[in-house]
Amino acid sequence: MRLPRRPAAFLLSHHRRRRTRATTAALALALAATALGAPASPAVAVPAAVTTPFKAGSEGYRCFRIPALVATPSGALLAFAEGRVATCSDIGHNDIVMRKSTDGGRSWGPLTVVAGAADEDAHGNPSPVVDAATGRVSLLYATGGWSGTPSAPVRGPRSLRVAHSVDAGATWTAGPALAHLKPADRGWISTGPGHGIQLTGGPHRGRLVVPGDFTTTDGRAGGQLYISDDGGLTWSLGAQAAVDRAASAFPAELSVAETTGGGVYVNARSSARCDTENHRMAATSTDGGATFDAPFSPVPGLDAPPVSGSLLRLHAKESGAAQDRLLFSSPSRLGPHTLEDRRELAIRSSYDEGRTWQTAGTVVTPGRSGYSDLALLPSGTIGVLYESAGNIPHSDLVFTAFTEAQLDADRRELRLPRTSDTGPNGYGNHALVHGGAQLGSRGSGKAMTFDGQDDYLRLASCSDSLRLGAGDFTFTAWFRHTATTGALPIVWAYGMGSGVRQFWLRAEPGRGSLRAAIDTGTEYAEVKTASSYNDGLWHHAVLKRQAGRLSLSVDGGQEFGAAAPSGSIAPPAEFSVHIGARPDFPNQPAGVTELFRGGLDDLRLFGRALTSQEASRVRSGALDVANEEERLRLGFSSIW
Repeated sequence: MRLPRRPAAFLLSHHRRRRTRATTAALALALAATALGAPASPAVAVPAAVTTPFKAGSEGYRCFRIPALVATPSGALLAFAEGRVATCSDIGHNDIVMRKSTDGGRSWGPLTVVAGAADEDAHGNPSPVVDAATGRVSLLYATGGWSGTPSAPVRGPRSLRVAHSVDAGATWTAGPALAHLKPADRGWISTGPGHGIQLTGGPHRGRLVVPGDFTTTDGRAGGQLYISDDGGLTWSLGAQAAVDRAASAFPAELSVAETTGGGVYVNARSSARCDTENHRMAATSTDGGATFDAPFSPVPGLDAPPVSGSLLRLHAKESGAAQDRLLFSSPSRLGPHTLEDRRELAIRSSYDEGRTWQTAGTVVTPGRSGYSDLALLPSGTIGVLYESAGNIPHSDLVFTAFTEAQLDADRRELRLPRTSDTGPNGYGNHALVHGGAQLGSRGSGKAMTFDGQDDYLRLASCSDSLRLGAGDFTFTAWFRHTATTGALPIVWAYGMGSGVRQFWLRAEPGRGSLRAAIDTGTEYAEVKTASSYNDGLWHHAVLKRQAGRLSLSVDGGQEFGAAAPSGSIAPPAEFSVHIGARPDFPNQPAGVTELFRGGLDDLRLFGRALTSQEASRVRSGALDVANEEERLRLGFSSIW
């Protein structure tokens, strides 16, 4: 098993990337070390800035996932996780494990198995909540059997359970069965993941609220709240919301925070992955979590991939603070993928109790990251426990802490700039601009320029309009470069690797050609020209599949062709389209950097093969060519 790299704790990187990596890392370590009480020195060792309470491959566990974090009235910090024994799968022999810190996360005590020590069941989604009056910690979680083998497990029915600790996590006692929290029409049922809350105001002051989600046997899915008015001794169902899961997006993996007057704000992962920029959903409750005020609705401007996030109420005016402030932690890279797009863990803020969210925030780590959970430490610092690894978003659980001042010291804009799809059919396949790619010029117009270091564009909507099937298509683009070595991707759609549906076009000055390929997953075809056109001049490429042939021409000249497979190249699930990069950037193998450097302009995609005359008109700049089949037009007139 590949063990992951230890991530930097608190990266202070500027959006335009122009700091050196060494300086950034030194600042990161100094800041996080200060937050944990260590000397503020760039020479501080990484463990003084970041601790890893759950390390993959240790304590008999293949990996650790699903973090939860709470602070007790005694000042202890309890970190929970799923300890996954044989694989990192959601289904299998998974225990609920815990470590305790009495020094604010600088060090952690021995691992405790809270659930699963005597069985091989799948215990998951730890959701702890603390009663401030008694100090009792209640840990709600889901559990169920499974069958099959570790490599091919089959999930069994799930139920909810609870365990209690009255000594700050030193010992745990199993509570009564919670079968009443799973009505007869429930299929899947779960908790959290992440911490619950105790209401501090309003008519239900003292109430414990833990979030969860469910599906029903008649095809609905949604979220619900579990509530306790006796410090966690007994639990009942509170607010519930479900929709037809086949007809619309539904909320899952809920996180909760208190609002004014004992209200509850809920922010959830949306089941929607494609055709939306809103991967979060939200709802409110003004009766202490007993009912939702309205159905869940998308949260605009809170960019995230499909992932669990965490809420924390940092300030409240009703408690004497100058402002209300909620924090939200999650990866901030917008995209449809549950693995590739989980990166750039960031903390963002709302100053109006979740009605709107700031698009600026602070990056905790720029690399792979997954689920996270926030907690307010007794010292007043903010702690975050999060999933991290080297080439996947999870396997370790990492902890770091910081003050509010440190959180705000290096806020930057997290929402990536866009450049518009101006095609005539209103598909809106706007491209995300990565790395600081900038507008340059082509003749009297504009074009996009790429520096070959970290600039690229990404179409992340995975719209059906971009899903090329088994039919003919045409892709056109202007390009300019002067490279003499390497490979420069112009477009790379869908996936990559052998046996994966895809199409791509790239300049290969190292081979002296422009090369393109399509792959149906079972059949592959490629075509290449006799030059890479690296003379620094603008050239126009036309790639098309037509009547069983794949062809590539440049500047209206010779068509280089090859037999093309007839199957579909459309990906079976969510996808991205990369412009100027391979899909594996920035996780390319050591020594490989395939990024375009130079200029690109007027990229168009058509759902049929253009004639030679139509391709010539596209090259001349005509905008009325095959509009009925035009799927994408990136003219690069602006970045917004």
